[in-house]
Parts: sequence; structure tokens; C-alpha cells
Amino acid sequence: MRRFLPLILLFAYPLLLAAQGTPPMNPDLGQQAQAEVRGTPPVSAPGPIDQMKKLVKQQINNAIMANPYPALDEWQPLTPRQKFHTFLAHTYSPRTFVNAGIDATKDKIDADNREYERGAMGWGQHYGIELATSETDVFFERFLIPTVLKQDPRYFRNPQLPFFRRALYSMSRVLITRDDSGHSTFNASKVLGGAASQALSDLYVPGHAQGMGPIRDRVTFDLLRDAGLNLFHEFWPDMRRKIFHR
Repeated sequence: MRRFLPLILLFAYPLLLAAQGTPPMNPDLGQQAQAEVRGTPPVSAPGPIDQMKKLVKQQINNAIMANPYPALDEWQPLTPRQKFHTFLAHTYSPRTFVNAGIDATKDKIDADNREYERGAMGWGQHYGIELATSETDVFFERFLIPTVLKQDPRYFRNPQLPFFRRALYSMSRVLITRDDSGHSTFNASKVLGGAASQALSDLYVPGHAQGMGPIRDRVTFDLLRDAGLNLFHEFWPDMRRKIFHR
């Protein structure tokens, strides 16, 4: 028996090490395995797309029920850090997506680029390009140029004015804004931001016309579009109170 004892220890020793080194089973993994056996998939954390959808939905609810555009008497200057946060908020703002849809429809009506598909598929391609251009536009208009020129990139309502003067005020804000000291100034951030984003899009948009002509047309259209959106944002809180009584 003593002659076989070394052989027994030789085979038993690895088994003892394996038994001592095996960690206990994670109870969460056990529950996940049981869920898979029962046919119930394990709960997974929301992905980036789900988080973006949630942010956009929240922004839409805020645009409908809240007041994302404060009144003029609430104005306070922004620091560069706050301007950067303003840019981040506008990247998933409903206004950014609406602007891209308006621009894509305009592109489809004006000149249907042969580099794109026909019909709804082509409009989707236009929308993807315009959304990328709108996001670039937001970066220039809401952060980079306002920080360099010390301008305020936000829109402020002025409900104290009579109706017609108020409407004129809202549309004129595409050309007039406030600097960081509180004085009215030319809204170079919006004009130069639109020109810069259009010039940048010329580098990657297939079949896109280049030169000063398209840049001029883009800036002019963006100013008219934003003037109409400012008019809506100026009077929407009043309409909301009448419609939703809040």
C-alpha cells in the first residue's frame, strides 16, 4: 500500500488545487442562466441609441410643455463653459432635427442631386447630409464663434412688446444679438456659422455645387428659416397656455 501512496498523492494533488481555486458561482449569473432556460431574455442596459431617443423625447416634451426660451428680462451672460453646454443641448434639440428636415426638403425641391436615390430613399439621404451639416452649424453658431466674438448664442423672448413690434423683434434676432456685456450687436455668430458649415459640407457632399453662390444661398435660406422659427418660439408659450391651460 505504501508503494502506491505516492501515485495516489500525485493524482489527488491537482484535484485538490482545482477544488480550492474554483470561485463560488455568481448568483446573478445563476439567475441569468435560469432566465434563459425559462425563455426570458436577461435585462440589458440601454444603448447609446436608446439614450439619444430618450433625450430627444425629453426635449420635445420640454418644447411643448415647458419654456426653453426665457424672456429678455432674464438675460445673464454666459461663460465659455456654459456656451459649450448650450451647444451640447442643441445637438439633440428638436429644432436641430426640424432644421435638417426643412433643409432636406428644400434641397429635394430645388435641385434633385443625381448622386442620390430617387423618392423617399433620396430624401432620407438628403436628410442625413443636412443633419450632419446642422450639427456642424450648431457647433459654429452656438459655441465656437460666440466664444471667440464674445456673443450670446441664445434667443430671448420679449413678451412686453405689442404684437407687431414683438413679431418684428423675433424675426430680427437672426441679425441682432447681445454681446457678453449686454449690448446689442450684429449676429455674426449666426451668419458666419452658417457660411462655415456650408463651406465645410462642400468638402464631403457628393455632387454639391461649390463656391460663394451656394454659401450665400445657404446663409440667406437659414436666416429666413430661423426668423420663422423665432416667430413660432416667441408666441408658442401664449398659444400653449390657451391650448393646454398651463
